[in-house]
Amino acid sequence: MKISRLHVTIALALLSLSLTACKKKPHDAPAAEPPAASAPAASAPAAASDKPAVTRAEAAQAAFDPTTVPVSDAALPPFPYLKYPDTLPEGMRLTEKQDFDELWVIAGKQLRKVEGKFESHQFGLTEANLSLAAARRNYENLVKAMGGVKVSETTLSALAPDGGETYLDIQKKIRLDRSDMSYDCYLVRKPDQLIWIALMFSDNDARTVVIAEEPFKQTVAFVTADAMQSALASAGHVALYINFDTDKAAIRPDARPAVDEIARLLEQNPALKLTIEGHTDNSGDPAHNKALSQQRANAVMGAMMAAGIAADRLTAVGLGDSKPLADNKDEAGRAKNRRVELVKRT
Repeated sequence: MKISRLHVTIALALLSLSLTACKKKPHDAPAAEPPAASAPAASAPAAASDKPAVTRAEAAQAAFDPTTVPVSDAALPPFPYLKYPDTLPEGMRLTEKQDFDELWVIAGKQLRKVEGKFESHQFGLTEANLSLAAARRNYENLVKAMGGVKVSETTLSALAPDGGETYLDIQKKIRLDRSDMSYDCYLVRKPDQLIWIALMFSDNDARTVVIAEEPFKQTVAFVTADAMQSALASAGHVALYINFDTDKAAIRPDARPAVDEIARLLEQNPALKLTIEGHTDNSGDPAHNKALSQQRANAVMGAMMAAGIAADRLTAVGLGDSKPLADNKDEAGRAKNRRVELVKRT
């Protein structure tokens, strides 16, 4: 095939145009700086996060308002409203409950403390013969039938700890067993009460936490001298809850009525001799707890001697956390274990 002079001329012209277009022009320089143009792309992973972290300050500004939830007129079953699946054997049911306790829920973007009666149910999905979808749908339908409104707008990972608090601290507060569990909180607003219901699920487990807000009711009163004498006569010992500041042995002013009753007991019974036992919960170092309990027993004995009771009628001993009255796993149990006991000496 012959190549004409015209073809060669056209080819050379095209090649010249192509080389000219590839040359860098002075006025093109600003647009040819890729680092500045690519900077936004480098930060894309952070912007792609599902939800931004929420600090305590931001949460306080956007505090959840329960009055935004409509009042429910649904007739409710007895507390705790939700029961275990009928398919779940009795021995596979893990229940926690208290007539009064402090608990935490996630409402809106806020970690919120609530007080009242609570009950928690936990079980395995396999043991209940339920799929994750079936368990979730069952409980969601029940809560919605109560007039519950979903109020969670964040997750554990989106709550940014500050003030020294860790994610594990938050996880414990909301009773979330594992970080891979989902967490949905509902509010049932009745005319005279707020009811919080947390539903938590993983591929293998389910947990419900129901909290009916109620005001605290005083159930512990100062023991009178007559009541102490009756307990000593029948059981040989009596537990007293004398107030001390945390990790201190000085008797607080609000504990004086109880101390005065001990003195009155001893004055009314001149032959009575007592061992004053100090007890603590299991928080902290056992050796420290034992020393603290001895100091507190000594403080009570010193108060008796200051009231005119002879020292030979009294003995003080610190037992630390060695003789608990209740389980130390929660605050209610620990509070029962922090005590002073009077033991009758023969």
